[in-house]
Amino acid sequence: MVYLKKYFAPAAMAALALLAPRCAEDPSDSWQDTELQLIKSTIRVHYPNAESIEPDSSLWIIRHAKASGDGAKSPQDDGYVEFEYHGELLPISQRVVYQTTDSLEARRLGTFTSDKHYAPIFTLYSKDYTQAALYKALGQMHEGDTLTVLSASWHAFSSTGATGVAANTPVIFTVTLKEALANADSAAARELRWVNDYVNTFNGRNANAAQFVPATDTAGTVQAGIYVRYIDTVQRNDTTLCAKTGDVLNLKYSGYYLRDGFLLDSNNGEDAGKAGWSVDTTTSTSTYYPTAYYAHTFSKALLSTTSIKSFDIALLNIAEGSVVEVVFTSDYGYGATGTTTNASRPIYPYTPLRFKIAFVGIQ
Repeated sequence: MVYLKKYFAPAAMAALALLAPRCAEDPSDSWQDTELQLIKSTIRVHYPNAESIEPDSSLWIIRHAKASGDGAKSPQDDGYVEFEYHGELLPISQRVVYQTTDSLEARRLGTFTSDKHYAPIFTLYSKDYTQAALYKALGQMHEGDTLTVLSASWHAFSSTGATGVAANTPVIFTVTLKEALANADSAAARELRWVNDYVNTFNGRNANAAQFVPATDTAGTVQAGIYVRYIDTVQRNDTTLCAKTGDVLNLKYSGYYLRDGFLLDSNNGEDAGKAGWSVDTTTSTSTYYPTAYYAHTFSKALLSTTSIKSFDIALLNIAEGSVVEVVFTSDYGYGATGTTTNASRPIYPYTPLRFKIAFVGIQ
């Protein structure tokens, strides 16, 4: 399974170079002048009303569409921000888009793929963590604002570059700030609200179906932020049918982002096919072909230390052959750091998820 591994270091977001720490570099004279000439000529010809916010003319605000109304929140250091993003390379005459969070734009550009999650980026906002150009841009904004910035490479992807961005390349990017949260507590409260709302809505609309119920730990204590739905449970007739600590379980699963229901990960070819993913049924080497069940080591006695606690909690006391669905906050998943193991479908910090799990058997 691509995602069942927890990353605790902030560098977990490094797969998205946009969000990785980018210290401003002292550009070498060998390319600084050439890059600045390109930037200045672009401003002069295309954006004569742009505002420079760096003394060396290496960072410009091209357009700032401010939200109407007073009281809109702005990013706070060590808080969290959610924003839409569109980035292009210079020169603009070539119209090379290196990143977009808009699926419709990706379709127009011919770059759309059905297994990529097009959604706003949610990340920690910090001078030591956020790319310098993006940090400065967001710092000028309030919720609802849209800002377009032209940046020299030493404020953006520097001499290392990123996927789709060569080293020492200036960029133009547009961000729309959707939400600014003051701190981690606000982010945690937001995702807990989403989980509770999802469960209440599902239970209210599906009165005749198996309902989500609060999950309990090994001591029987109700856990906040995680619910289990026992879709199909097999009657226990022998305790050996249930997993014990250290047992390796064969599972079939499909995981989804809770907010929009997009398929996150699956070893179920049927679910992947329904989601529009390319499923190769002729070879066992395809990423989305279920060559074997997922092997999960059950850690009943160590729920507080397991990487993905949601799986162990969902599988407590159920027998082989059972099917469950679990909805949970990041406390039971990928926590405050998230993971970008797969850059096409990153799990951002404080992201609630939903998994359907079939307990096929014990190895």
